[in-house]
Amino acid sequence: MIVITGYGFVGKAIEAALKSHVNIDIVDPMISLKRVYDFDAEAVIIAVSTPEAPDGSCNMQNVFSVLADVPKDVPVLIKSTISIDGWRELNAKYPDHKITFSPEFLRANTAIADFQNQHCIFLGGGDHKYWEDLFLTTIKKPSKIVEPESLILAKLFRNSFLATKVVFFNQVNDLCDVLDIDYEQVRSVIADDQRIGNSHTEVTDERGFGGHCFPKDTEALVTTALQHGCSMSLIKEAIRYNKKIRKSVDK
Repeated sequence: MIVITGYGFVGKAIEAALKSHVNIDIVDPMISLKRVYDFDAEAVIIAVSTPEAPDGSCNMQNVFSVLADVPKDVPVLIKSTISIDGWRELNAKYPDHKITFSPEFLRANTAIADFQNQHCIFLGGGDHKYWEDLFLTTIKKPSKIVEPESLILAKLFRNSFLATKVVFFNQVNDLCDVLDIDYEQVRSVIADDQRIGNSHTEVTDERGFGGHCFPKDTEALVTTALQHGCSMSLIKEAIRYNKKIRKSVDK
């Protein structure tokens, strides 16, 4: 039996993919007061929220709270967004635990389909062989093994790239408006280049990027860089511009 902690769109997508193959139990305070130690879990998947802290970093308190309830011999898979420093801290605090990280790139509105249609599962650290075998035998998805800190950083950069792409096309739209040129025609010609593509090129009435991941992950990337003496000037400008255009729409 596998316990999934956190029953947001990520937890629900994982449950939907696995429930016909293995027994699943859910731990989430919105559902019940049960904790991980109330179950005889073979493995634990952590999909709890890691909200943005005041300094822009990931608040990983929920992850630490779950790990405190997990026996050290039980494989753990973290699907929550986490930070480099947070990963190092949890491994220092729980050195004997079998902790694997696996980034998730699901969209909230299509999370179940996104999870089942991904071409592979990225895994790093801990007992990754357990999770590799699980996903291959249940949902028939192969895994790629990558260093966990590389996966953590790649998750933030991947979402930040897409967020920046959204901002870029909003600026294309701005200039089209000023010049009275059809944005859709300009967009379609740009997106016809396969290196660019159509994704994240639509400019909506809300303007810019929002949702669960892009605002939080861009801020987390900038914060991580600043904490280690590196500037993310491009991402910072994308965040600044995005806040400006979304604020103007909200007025």
